[in-house]
Parts: sequence; C-alpha cells; structure tokens
Amino acid sequence: MTIKNTIAGLPYGGAKGGIKVDPRTLSKKEIERVTRNYTTALCKKASLGASVDVPGPDIGTGVREMTLIKDQYQVLYGHRDINYAGVTTGKDVAHHGIRGREEATGLGVYYATRQILHNY
Repeated sequence: MTIKNTIAGLPYGGAKGGIKVDPRTLSKKEIERVTRNYTTALCKKASLGASVDVPGPDIGTGVREMTLIKDQYQVLYGHRDINYAGVTTGKDVAHHGIRGREEATGLGVYYATRQILHNY
C-alpha cells in the first residue's frame, strides 16, 4: 500500500491497526459496539483524523465498519473538525464515500505494478 500510494502521489502510508476478534462470531450489533469503542479509544489518543491517520478497510472489515468509524468520529468531533468526513477511506457513498472505490483498489495495484516493472 505504501509503494502504491507513493507512486500515485498520495499522502497515505500503509500502517495497520485493529482488534483481534473473529467478526464471523459476532452479531452486527456487537461489531458496531466494538468498532465504535475502538474509534473512541483512537480518538482519546489523538490517533485518528483526516490530518493524523486515515484507516481503510482490510481483512475482516469493509464499507460498514469504515462508515461506523466515520460516524463515531463525527459524533465526537464533527462539530469542531470540518474535515470529519475524511477520517476513513472505503466508507459508504451516502457517508461521503467514493463510487468505484472497490474497483480502484485492484486497478491501483495493476497500474502500480506496471509502473514498477516499467522502471526496471
């Protein structure tokens, strides 16, 4: 991810963070509670925000979880952070997400690989 974003000129890295749970064993309500609590914990440590760290979906997460993170961040900071909508990538289009994001991931890998191979 770091290499792909560097080639594309995007200011995103590739760090990962998360909670060790098996989402297949949790109800939707439990996943929501865990996600909101995780978001709140990150906010308390000043480790989340459009100008701080912008998480994106990975194994075990998707549009729903990214939208929940954005929503919880908005509840906590939306009144004083005009960039609250940029707190995650991969969120639902109705919550300031971008159409074609899922397809873009595959295309980004394809074009980044082509660029790397072209340079060698």
